[in-house]
Amino acid sequence: MSLFRLLRLPNLLIVALVQSLLYFRLLLPAFEQQGISPRLNTLEFLLLVLATLCTTAGGYIINDLYDYEMDLLNRKAKVIVNVKISDQLCMWIYALLFFLGFLLSLYLAFRIGQVYMMGLYMLSFVLLFLYTKTLKKRPLVGNMLVALFCAGVAGLVWLAELPAWWALQDMAPQTAQSLQSIINWYCAFAFLSTMFREIVKDLEDKIGDAAAGCRTFPIAAGDRSAKYLAMAIALFTMVLMGVLYLNQVPGFSDWFYLGALLGVVAPLVYAIYLLQSAQTPTDYHRISNLAKIVMLAGVLLLLI
Repeated sequence: MSLFRLLRLPNLLIVALVQSLLYFRLLLPAFEQQGISPRLNTLEFLLLVLATLCTTAGGYIINDLYDYEMDLLNRKAKVIVNVKISDQLCMWIYALLFFLGFLLSLYLAFRIGQVYMMGLYMLSFVLLFLYTKTLKKRPLVGNMLVALFCAGVAGLVWLAELPAWWALQDMAPQTAQSLQSIINWYCAFAFLSTMFREIVKDLEDKIGDAAAGCRTFPIAAGDRSAKYLAMAIALFTMVLMGVLYLNQVPGFSDWFYLGALLGVVAPLVYAIYLLQSAQTPTDYHRISNLAKIVMLAGVLLLLI
């Protein structure tokens, strides 16, 4: 159980679900309908997901190792490192995940003839380490990096299937346009919803972050500015939904818009309402949980 908490098992399952839905529900049926052979077979796709999970889990572990003192102040009851699992064992698990992810990315890069995929894997691990070491302590820089990684979870599947995607554009441009709209929407949504939660988390963790010498946005600009930024991101996300609906962008059904209204817009409206009077870590934690609901709803919208 402690290992699952260290690895953030629910988060890893969501990452796997996002990539699986994009591949099996969107891309693969479109390729098969046009007689296009995907670059990845099922086993290779699962290896791609596993490599992504290794990167993600490794980022969680190294973050917990470096944030041990801050976490004792911000969320002592949830600390795993040096409480449930020794820091030395955590480092061994991190090294194992790095090595396994590297081998998987190396195999896939040469197997599908896209060597840059290995470079993306190495870059991801380096950036996650830099994020933990320095970037997360600076206003917005670390937040944006995490948001980009969340958007990249979806983008990685699309990149791996670029040759088949180009073939789809030539053979069925309307189908490709519809799928491109969905992928673009999800990447934008993943970035914005993650940014929203990141700002709220920084507000929640302000005491511990300040004690550790961090200069997150709430510390550098103040709580009011951080709240306004979070509200602006939430409003922009809702505007994005409205633009999709008003322009009737190809690829989105009426059920999608209904799901977006209930699962994304409504929780964001409530989150904005709560933000106006939020003061304590408990207040911000409640809003952070709403952000999780929004993010999960966005994933489930890929089913519609």
